[in-house]
Amino acid sequence: MSANVSPEEQEQILQTIEMFEVIAQANPHDCQSLEILKDAYWKLGRQKEALTVTRKLADTYTSMGQYSSALQEYEGILQKEPNSPEVAMLLEEVTAKLHDSGGSNGQPAAQGNIALDFGSLAQEADLITTGATRKSEAVKNDVSHNLDNDGNEPLAKFLIQHRLAPEEVVQTAMEHVQKTNKNLGGQALAASLIDEIAKSHVVSLDALLCGILERSKFAFIPLDYYDVDRQIVKMLPESLTLGRLIVPFDMISRTVMVAMANPFDVMGKEAVQQLFDYNIQWHLAAPAAICKVLRDTYRLDARD
Repeated sequence: MSANVSPEEQEQILQTIEMFEVIAQANPHDCQSLEILKDAYWKLGRQKEALTVTRKLADTYTSMGQYSSALQEYEGILQKEPNSPEVAMLLEEVTAKLHDSGGSNGQPAAQGNIALDFGSLAQEADLITTGATRKSEAVKNDVSHNLDNDGNEPLAKFLIQHRLAPEEVVQTAMEHVQKTNKNLGGQALAASLIDEIAKSHVVSLDALLCGILERSKFAFIPLDYYDVDRQIVKMLPESLTLGRLIVPFDMISRTVMVAMANPFDVMGKEAVQQLFDYNIQWHLAAPAAICKVLRDTYRLDARD
């Protein structure tokens, strides 16, 4: 472990590594997750793992045609392993590709690294909360007045088209969810279409989530096992958290990680983006796990 890392920071970093290893395995081309993993390993002084992830990141950038970024990663590996002929050859190849693609003489473009400053998470959260508060009233009104556009219709069509659930089951669940969400009041939790379909016992929740993930390439977060900071959840207005089951659950450097029960809720995503001037990483989570986080955050009765 790095001498500059406190026991509390180490625990946070290990939790981050555990989560993003799962995400990177499910989404091998998710460069942002690989960047976070790489920096977390370096923070703990685990050079072997850090270099392994750096190589994956470099190869991924190359496959995506992002040669400046790939060049930067390969150079970083060579600084630590100067006698690696394979990496030296890859560096030569990507330099040539960058030059052929019109890059500035093979020089990498300036890139901002994701710095894992776990000690300043609370300060970052305060900054985001302050900015979000200034915008929240306007966004809250927009969201609450357009609750019908919550993404459930495109989700229903997706489930039917991909045969993840029978049409009659989806339609029955849809009617119940629309009726419930139309009359939401106070601190009531919105109903989830995925959850409602699973209650029919015709198709399991796991099957629904796996089907959506396989076809949409959305990232999944096992929110049940994540220690969520209530202050981070409250960075969004209740019309988004309670009314749309959208939960910001962590923050790393300039990235806010957000879980949602419906990946087709385009308007909800846009509202969140309006509130945060930070990068957002989206994740699908089990509706029940999101509801538990919200009940704990707002101290709601389980019947709400």
